[in-house]
Amino acid sequence: MIERTLNRSYEVSDPNPSTYTPDEELAAIEAKLAEDPDNAQLWMEKGLALAGAELYRESEECYAHAISLEPFNGILYRHMAHRMLSQWRFEDARAGFTIASRLIPDNWDVWYHLGLSHFLLRDYEKAAQAYQRCLELSREVDDFIAVCDWYYMTERRLGNDEKALALLANVPDEGYEGENLDYFERTRMYKGILKPEDVFPEDFRTLDAIDIITRGFGVSNYYRMNGDVEKADAIVDAIIEAGDERECYFAFGYLAAMVDKSER
Repeated sequence: MIERTLNRSYEVSDPNPSTYTPDEELAAIEAKLAEDPDNAQLWMEKGLALAGAELYRESEECYAHAISLEPFNGILYRHMAHRMLSQWRFEDARAGFTIASRLIPDNWDVWYHLGLSHFLLRDYEKAAQAYQRCLELSREVDDFIAVCDWYYMTERRLGNDEKALALLANVPDEGYEGENLDYFERTRMYKGILKPEDVFPEDFRTLDAIDIITRGFGVSNYYRMNGDVEKADAIVDAIIEAGDERECYFAFGYLAAMVDKSER
């Protein structure tokens, strides 16, 4: 693991760079780059390694350099835009994902993250369009659960409640144990199988930070769309507190909660 000196403020705003000590993987990539500095693939690999250590700005710089070498390589824009999201730069991220959607239009991840970028910018009509394309590209149950969850929330915010409910037909009612379990539990709440307190319990502080953030935002949005703004806002505050305390400021639910709080 890369050893680093990092604070969140740098990754989202502070111009003073983080410092890090490369691990064996990163050192090997840098050695290859010293011999082949115009290799876009190596720059992408370095970016991925840095992103794995939550060095998002440094990672983005690697992708930008790779793009200067291969400007029509769509996957580079996809990765760079994702790291822009991690830095709370939603407009820049949307621009990057839009370019990627033109270069690699059949990439599920691109449309999923483009939808999120629109959602965070409160452009729900465009978010719905992106999620619809993402849904069309979905093949695995993990894909359907993730996209239908965010698509559902988007349609609820547009006031299209019947369409939102219809989307849930793409998601199983039970028997799922994959990597999107938090999203799955949220969809079961939307269907009425679970109660909000089943998904986000009173003792939520015992959960992992990502579970607090992911489960919490779904429940917060559920309360908000059903008119209980007080409960929704209380959960938003809990999400932001958990993200700040445990350095999960880049999680999607944290970003969405932060935007909701800014509009109070």
